[in-house]
Amino acid sequence: MLKFKAKICIIEDDRDLNDLLTLKLKSNAYEILSLFDFKELESVLDEQEIDLLIVDRNLPSGDSLEKIKNLRKQGYKEPVIFLTAKTLHKDLLEGFEGGCDDYICKPFEFDELLLRIKAVLKRYKKDEEKLFYKDFILDTINRDFFYKDELIELSNLDYELIKCLFENQNILLSRQFLSENVWKDDTTNDKTINIALTRLRKKIPKLQTHIKSIRGVGYKLC
Repeated sequence: MLKFKAKICIIEDDRDLNDLLTLKLKSNAYEILSLFDFKELESVLDEQEIDLLIVDRNLPSGDSLEKIKNLRKQGYKEPVIFLTAKTLHKDLLEGFEGGCDDYICKPFEFDELLLRIKAVLKRYKKDEEKLFYKDFILDTINRDFFYKDELIELSNLDYELIKCLFENQNILLSRQFLSENVWKDDTTNDKTINIALTRLRKKIPKLQTHIKSIRGVGYKLC
């Protein structure tokens, strides 16, 4: 059964991009509400719990920046990521000063957007307490790891590796990224990381074939 992580409202008037983002984010277990302009947004925010807004800066009704400013003045606090073709430094500053939480310029890679979404949700404590992958469940509150109903004992390093992989499913993670997010430094050598991943795959055979080693780059859970 698909378990939703958070509910995201996309406001993008380019229907092809809106459809693509909706499809890709749903495939990453996010619940999606798709809009093409701001007209319905206030009623949506009043009626539904939205965890994140992904907003095109330029919409048919005008610059979204002013609309986000007005929402903030009215007390709406939902985090906002702007998508925009405006790439000047002053545009970025205006976005953050106007109340957005992140700003990504078009064109962009979906993997980058996905990482930014996760970072914003984490800051707002909207992350799931449980992370799901196939028949595996990682309980991040109690630090328990299950395959179906079977509890699997994890070392601290095993736990941090699995948490990082589960949070970034289908994303190629460089060894540098793993070093910074699992070992919490940027100096862990490649050999240490490779040994840790090899031991993890041997320890959990059902997960082994899903942790792919990408030669010369890093690892991907897929």
